[in-house]
Amino acid sequence: MLRGIYSYISNLNRLVLLITLVLGFMLFSTLFGILLLVPFYGSGILDLLTSPDYNNPSVVSAMKVLQIMNMAGGLLLPAWVYLWFVTPDDEKLSVFNKPGPPILVALSIVLVLLAQPLIGLTGEINAMLALPEWLSFIEEWMKNSEIQGELITEAFLATTSVGGLAINIFMIALLPAFAEELLFRGVLAGLFRRWTNSIHLAVFISAFIFAAIHLQFYGFLPRFLLGAVFGYLFFWSGSLWLPIAAHLANNLLSVVVEFLFRKGIMDTNAENFGTGNEIWLMIISILGVGVIMYHIFNTSKTNNKLDSDNNDLTFLD
Repeated sequence: MLRGIYSYISNLNRLVLLITLVLGFMLFSTLFGILLLVPFYGSGILDLLTSPDYNNPSVVSAMKVLQIMNMAGGLLLPAWVYLWFVTPDDEKLSVFNKPGPPILVALSIVLVLLAQPLIGLTGEINAMLALPEWLSFIEEWMKNSEIQGELITEAFLATTSVGGLAINIFMIALLPAFAEELLFRGVLAGLFRRWTNSIHLAVFISAFIFAAIHLQFYGFLPRFLLGAVFGYLFFWSGSLWLPIAAHLANNLLSVVVEFLFRKGIMDTNAENFGTGNEIWLMIISILGVGVIMYHIFNTSKTNNKLDSDNNDLTFLD
């Protein structure tokens, strides 16, 4: 009944609606998650979460429950509700309706794997950045946020069991790939594309927000790079399945590498995977990413031209 009731509102009001929905659903999902944990942890659950012991498996399990609740209820659900409100009743609701060609989905996965040295390089460059002296208090806050983020990530990945691996794959790889791509590419980038009438502005604005919202300054550039790549994959193909596949592959790689490292099968952990000074690896990474991106662009341009001739929507400039 409420389908499309806000389809007429301006782009600014759409952005306000989206922010309101995300903040509201994030608060609700957090409170709901805490209520779910009370029967298992008692009234002291808030103390456990505000001053967590990252070495306590029980506390880490509670944090994982909240992480899943926030990802599903605070990102995925508000994105769907937003689309329901702003999509006219006579139009298709889901951005998943257009499947990506299997070869392009596969190339998107290969693209992310080849990009690991390049992502590692941007991370090293990011680590060397420093704010001016007069912004030292902001830099200190960002460093503290980075430390907290690293502690939480370390606690989440600290497993050597198959069950723990399965939970991490769902929580860190599968769920974020769908939730974050729907929100940041399918909804947010789409909104800025409509607002600015420019794919490039939409890609970079949404990538900036995607990187900034993680509140980890020293991981900003790698996330910004990935966000930009995911954005172009979405707009060039017109399918959300390409960035979902790429996002899933990137996060899954980190989870599996860290698991194998902790099992003693690999010598490199997820944080250091893809980093190094081998120039030949960097050349292969840059060339591989460039060739695949160019191929996806050309293939999608041809396909979307055919769609345009048939009066279908084209996502290309």
